[in-house]
Amino acid sequence: MSNHHHTRKHLHRLSRRYTFLLSAIVGGLAGSIAVFYQTCVQLISTAEMASSQLIPRDWWWLPALLAPLGAFLGYASYRLTQRFAPEASGSGIPHTKAVLLGMRLLRPVPLLISKFCAGLLALGAGLSLGREGPTVHMGAACAGWLCDRIHVPPRTRSNLIAAGAGAGLAAAFNAPLAGFLFIMEELRREMSRVTYGSALISTVTAVAVARLFLGQGNSFGLREVAPVELRQFPVVFIVAILAALLGLLFNRGILGLLEKKPKLPLTPAGYAGIVGSLGMLLFCWCTPLTGGGHYLTHSALSGEMHYGLSGLALLLAVKLVFTILSYVTGVPGGLFAPMLTLGALTGYICGVIMGVWVPELTPPPQILATVGMAATLTSSVRAPLTGVVLIVEMTGQYNLLYALLFGAWFAYLVAEYFGDQPIYEALLHRDLNIKQPHWKEEARAVEVLVESHSELEHLPLRRFPHHDDLLVVLLERDGQVMIPHGSTVVQAGDLITLLVGPHMPEKELTLFLEKARDG
Repeated sequence: MSNHHHTRKHLHRLSRRYTFLLSAIVGGLAGSIAVFYQTCVQLISTAEMASSQLIPRDWWWLPALLAPLGAFLGYASYRLTQRFAPEASGSGIPHTKAVLLGMRLLRPVPLLISKFCAGLLALGAGLSLGREGPTVHMGAACAGWLCDRIHVPPRTRSNLIAAGAGAGLAAAFNAPLAGFLFIMEELRREMSRVTYGSALISTVTAVAVARLFLGQGNSFGLREVAPVELRQFPVVFIVAILAALLGLLFNRGILGLLEKKPKLPLTPAGYAGIVGSLGMLLFCWCTPLTGGGHYLTHSALSGEMHYGLSGLALLLAVKLVFTILSYVTGVPGGLFAPMLTLGALTGYICGVIMGVWVPELTPPPQILATVGMAATLTSSVRAPLTGVVLIVEMTGQYNLLYALLFGAWFAYLVAEYFGDQPIYEALLHRDLNIKQPHWKEEARAVEVLVESHSELEHLPLRRFPHHDDLLVVLLERDGQVMIPHGSTVVQAGDLITLLVGPHMPEKELTLFLEKARDG
């Protein structure tokens, strides 16, 4: 009996108190790496902005000198990533989700080194990528490293990796509640006391570390604003629809170019070098278009845009295209910050136009910029609560909450109407169809949360898809753990632990996991 209890506990998780203690440590590690990475990124950004202001305008030959440097940095970032940790490419959020599903291996040390160094090289080349994706990925890697050191059971490891990822996002944006919601909404963790307790402790700890070293100010200095009047909501609706369409265009652009990239007459490293050279050219011609776009977002939210309407439209178009080109290089870099910039520009442009046509019914452009941010992020990622709370925490303006929720809701409806997959879901499916090295040839535990209206709801286990390398070993319902049998009927909200052998085809496992989701 004691051996049976020990085995069940090992497959399940550690005690709640010990898990919470480990969550605090994970939050501290994730916050520390986020601070270090952000400091390095800020040094690069400050140096680039300062040098761009010192460069005389008559140095016509400077772009020709810097373009090869950008090509080298882009090439080096790609080669470093592929040499040490191919899974470090991109934002890292799809890979984190695959790890939580038990379908990819997390190698913490190679991932941390590659993500950190190659990410800085990519941003040094001026690529239009954010720092939040790498920070999320490195937060998950910090948790994985700790779990490897103390040999925690699979369930606790999964909770801690999710907590580390959310802590990374929270520290990157100084937004603890958004990091918590990111774990629940985007990483699809079940709402058990251990899960949300771990998530909350890790994000709060990570933000405490970030504020200790970087200060307690908001990410963007939006002035105090009054709530948006109800008579102005038709304009908010228009902004939400346009920003949602932009988010869908953004997704389709990335996925379409990823499909076409193998057909290009370029090696992947050569493509990264070309985009890196383009990044340096843009640095010479319009520095704010490079990097994550923090300067453009700040200008839109503070109402200090010094561009005409045609200039704003050109900025939006170039930023959109360059972000798509940058992400497809495969170097480490996130999508959150560029998406927020694209949404801010969209909302600001709409505010300028509508302010001329119907000034009495149009909120200030900087307010509509926040609506554009929430709508674009919701349409692309399909995580409305995370997006809304993130913007509220970054601006400190809780009076915007209802307008942001309104815009995010309509953006979500638009995205659902067109039926596009959320960007990270689409990238995850694409990743799972690509065989990666360093995959483990051993049985592993995979957790599945059964959602309401899914194909598995109300289904007895004996009618589950059968495979010799797939075994249902545990079922958690309302906090109680049971060992299921063939007649056990699965209900919505059940957390099933599977034991998956090395010969289970990933395609079949992916189909099984999709059956547990709301179709």
